[in-house]
Amino acid sequence: REVQNYIDDPGGDPAVHEVFTDVMFNTLLDDIRGVGLTDLGEVERLWRTEYRTRRAVSGFLKDKSLGAKRLASMPDRVTNTINTLAGGVLLRPTVINCFQGELGSVETWWAQWRSFMFATTVEVVSERMRGQGPQVVARLLEPILHSKYPAITAEEQQISIPLQILCLAVFDAILVHMLNTIASSTWQGLRTSLCNALHLHKDELILRILDETYPKADVVFIQEAAAAFVDRIEQHSELSKRYFVLHPMKLDGTRDQNSIILASRGYFEAESAVDVTPKVHQHLQTNEVWPSSDGDLVAVSIKGKQDGKAYLLVSFHGDTNGLGTLPAVRAVNRLARDSLQGHILLCGLDANTYKEHSNKYQGVGHFHQSITENGFGSCWGDSPDPLSSTTCNARTYLQPQLNKAVGLADKFAKADKNLKDWIIFFSSQVSSSPGTKDNTGHREYVPDMIFPTLTFPSDHAIVSAHLTLNGGDDD
Repeated sequence: REVQNYIDDPGGDPAVHEVFTDVMFNTLLDDIRGVGLTDLGEVERLWRTEYRTRRAVSGFLKDKSLGAKRLASMPDRVTNTINTLAGGVLLRPTVINCFQGELGSVETWWAQWRSFMFATTVEVVSERMRGQGPQVVARLLEPILHSKYPAITAEEQQISIPLQILCLAVFDAILVHMLNTIASSTWQGLRTSLCNALHLHKDELILRILDETYPKADVVFIQEAAAAFVDRIEQHSELSKRYFVLHPMKLDGTRDQNSIILASRGYFEAESAVDVTPKVHQHLQTNEVWPSSDGDLVAVSIKGKQDGKAYLLVSFHGDTNGLGTLPAVRAVNRLARDSLQGHILLCGLDANTYKEHSNKYQGVGHFHQSITENGFGSCWGDSPDPLSSTTCNARTYLQPQLNKAVGLADKFAKADKNLKDWIIFFSSQVSSSPGTKDNTGHREYVPDMIFPTLTFPSDHAIVSAHLTLNGGDDD
């Protein structure tokens, strides 16, 4: 609450240059040049004219355009928590993760931050960086494209990597300053307690839910999984016996958000699996916009062990507003009806669909109507209820898109409560029991409960359904 109050009414918050000083900025430019990014004239101009004299909270943290351009949130996504190729975890020195070092002052933070970004080398699972060997953390960042985030200008796109580094440094510095102003003696201990409860055992909790609550699932579609999570499944004593993991050929260890599929060893033939993900991309029409990234989609052709039938299994993670979901589904549809005729299609989607449809957001009703017209059915039946949400979460004030933060008093009224998750299939091939939701890990759904929680680690509910092949007894 103290953080919220300070941000809502910062009073005489300092200027950015009083927190992130000119000396720090010049040092940062030298560091950026040191990793091979040398065309920094426009970055210097933006510092002087756009960022330096803004108020730290009211003018920088609360700037909606900064969130829309992803200039702090994108580099945070890449560097906040890095799962390395060797199986280790690296944490950026920042308030908003589980970094264990001392952050009692901006000066103490700054030395550690520079060392992490410019002197720490790391190797991650990344098709883009395959064969390049270890890279300093700053070189993991990728350009922010105007085509995917229209708020960023073409000029900003050209300098988006050094601009991300600058905005991330300013963002982190302001948070360290703010927390040490508000609660200097208590905030680090409180953060450690929260990390121990919510984060450090997250993967173990996910694996336990899969193993103990859903042991009979034949197919599990997972989205936004870290590349290292694949190894954790394959090393799990029980799950590795029960499933083999189907994942994108281009696993993304930079953004570290991958769609994967757990396929039952008892139901499917592992040796028959063929990755057809590139073929889905080939079936995207030129006039359709699909803002996808490596790892968002995996599509696999595989043979059933028990029935000998051919299956097309697809796991997909849509963009934040869901506008790329329908183009992806249409591309899957074309592939299935073109070169993979006869395959039984099963898709698990984080479709990012919303209560209302608009030119900015994909609506539940519009999505349902569109897929129905293309021969699909879903676990939500003939009339999905847009109010039957599979998410209920509210962003705190300690995150890089402050324009999306929700105050404590509004955590239910303004929470992201939407029906975002779907199991879809060709209705001519498959029938489904009514879909069920679970936000507890015990096959129960508690309405109007913010999650993740201490016992449920995901911000999306588990969606499950019993599927039956039409014209037969297989399920």
